[in-house]
Amino acid sequence: MAQYTVQPGDNPSKIAASFGMTLDQFQSENPTLVEWGTGRWKVLFPGQIVNVDTAGMAGPIGDPAAQAAPTDFAAPPPWMQIAIMEVGVQEWAGAADNPRILEYLQSCGISGSLLHDETAWCAAFVNWCVLRAGFKPRGSAKVSDWWTWGRPVVPTYGSICILQPLTVDQAGSGHIGFLHAQDDTNVWLLSGNSHNQVRIAAYPKSKLIPNAPFRWAF
Repeated sequence: MAQYTVQPGDNPSKIAASFGMTLDQFQSENPTLVEWGTGRWKVLFPGQIVNVDTAGMAGPIGDPAAQAAPTDFAAPPPWMQIAIMEVGVQEWAGAADNPRILEYLQSCGISGSLLHDETAWCAAFVNWCVLRAGFKPRGSAKVSDWWTWGRPVVPTYGSICILQPLTVDQAGSGHIGFLHAQDDTNVWLLSGNSHNQVRIAAYPKSKLIPNAPFRWAF
């Protein structure tokens, strides 16, 4: 069993279908969403956490070993809660550097001439959030270093999502962020260095790396 965060426009039927569940199955996993006595569904609101069964979904592309992420949390994964609080952090114009972004980079051991907010920092942002949540991150600001980190899971709210192309060059090494939502053609990532800031934005699923694009912290 996994958890999903309700998005604008969601309804029980839509959520159930997106995870390969029947409406009855979705109801059985979320009995408090139905009014006792009337059987009527309560109104879902964006940001609400619901239980879903990922057994009916296909695993990550090319990785049949992928499995559902743990659901030990009564709230969104701790690294995701930290990441959400960073939305809006952005690079500073001019010669000055945003000290928060420098913190992200320093969590990966970046120093010297590379320690400025124009250094590619999407992976550093993920590293900093995972570290602040009390888990052991990859410790690298290169997206290509993350594709074997953790373990593969099916698309799950808060899972780390890796986009291609993966190269050894930090500046051109794809993109990485936390999965916030998905639709038929896009994954919506909460990520750093997205148009020079931390934000939630859509990226085409065609950019997912072809093997285990979704990773979990343990």
